[in-house]
Amino acid sequence: LMFLGFVWGSSFYAVSLSLNTFQPMQIAAGRTLIGALVLTVLCFRYGEGLPSFARGKRKVWLYSFGMGAFTNVIPFSLLSWAQTEVSSSFAGVTMSLVPFITLTLAHYLVLGEVLSLQKIFGLIIGFFGMLILFNFYELFDQWNGFQGFEFKLACFGAAGCYSIGAIITRRSPTESRLAFSASGLIAGSVMILPITFFIDGMPLFLNTKSLWALAYLGLIPTGLATVILVNIIKGVGPTFLSLVNYLVPVWAIIFGVLLNSEVLNFSFILALVFIFLGMIISQRSAKTT
Repeated sequence: LMFLGFVWGSSFYAVSLSLNTFQPMQIAAGRTLIGALVLTVLCFRYGEGLPSFARGKRKVWLYSFGMGAFTNVIPFSLLSWAQTEVSSSFAGVTMSLVPFITLTLAHYLVLGEVLSLQKIFGLIIGFFGMLILFNFYELFDQWNGFQGFEFKLACFGAAGCYSIGAIITRRSPTESRLAFSASGLIAGSVMILPITFFIDGMPLFLNTKSLWALAYLGLIPTGLATVILVNIIKGVGPTFLSLVNYLVPVWAIIFGVLLNSEVLNFSFILALVFIFLGMIISQRSAKTT
């Protein structure tokens, strides 16, 4: 989980480089397509290929399209549109609601995922750390001073999509985890590419640094990360995976300090304490249920 947070945290810097050439939706489509191609090659090289289309086995592809839609296409599209008007900090705090949504859905839809007061208490502590991380007063001003409710609602919708995508992955039929990861990205590519061409078209110019950044996004934070994501969900459940939403902004800030010479405030250390304390409390509960 820490490594996944590290990988997704690094993606913010890579996206900032890619934006020199590509539009947000073009980046989302490009990284999804690259990830799909790489995992497909690995499936045929080291596995048994993609899930079968044979009669009685096509159900896996139904779940693959569900995973691709709710973990890639819909949230990427909603966030790309929302962040034309809302700040990245507002979007970041919204994503920290994913563990609450996932825990609630998993209680009813996933066997063995129990909703408990200790888990909720741990998540609340972690969420309080996120408010410190993103400056509670600034967020409060944005919520009250900005009237674009539909953009805020899009952020909440994206958070809900990530939770639903994790539940779909957990409930998917038994299949090679590498093959299911590849099929999910293939399904996501099939859906997001036409949308991207319709909205943004083809990029008008190409920059070498942006291309390398997009390649990195496709190979590591999308391709490799999808395999890790599926393994975590299948192994220990969607609620545990959802805690990565507390770790991603932490790593994003660390990369900003190291690579963009951003200033690290004391509030970051305080936020880190609350985030990790909340994660520990919620997972101690998980071990005893």
